Amino acid sequence: MSNEPLIDRKLNEDINLSKRLSGGSILARAYIEVQGNDQEAAEKALETTIFGNLVGEKYVDVLRVRFFDIKQDESGDYFSGVAEIKFLVRDFRWFISVVMRYGPSAVEIIKPHSVSLSLDEMHSILADVSEVSQSYASQIMSLLKDDERKQLYQKILSEAD
Repeated sequence: MSNEPLIDRKLNEDINLSKRLSGGSILARAYIEVQGNDQEAAEKALETTIFGNLVGEKYVDVLRVRFFDIKQDESGDYFSGVAEIKFLVRDFRWFISVVMRYGPSAVEIIKPHSVSLSLDEMHSILADVSEVSQSYASQIMSLLKDDERKQLYQKILSEAD
């Protein structure tokens, strides 16, 4: 990754970080990567993911976006790029939700240094994780051919023994 970003954009500069953090918000930094066989498509995918989706997320305030150059890999097979996003999320539950749905390659929690969760909050987080996991598994299974699906089920069942 080049040290100098192509784009360095600050957003939501009027947010009172101290107030939000004292109210349970999470301040974090994430790195979202994209790969594709076309440089322009990879760049557009990264921009859409951040400015078309993440910026519009409920309970998420993007504070800074830094786009780094989309580069071709050494083999010439694909292009890849990364963006660094600093953001504020309403609470730990929504932070986990964002991380699970956007799948950043790296995540750093900046503040707070600790979080206390009630039993209800822990149950809600586990329910969210289960829902996303089931959704992904269902989507993957629907893409498999019947014989591939049968082989996968057999493998799962044999590992359970």
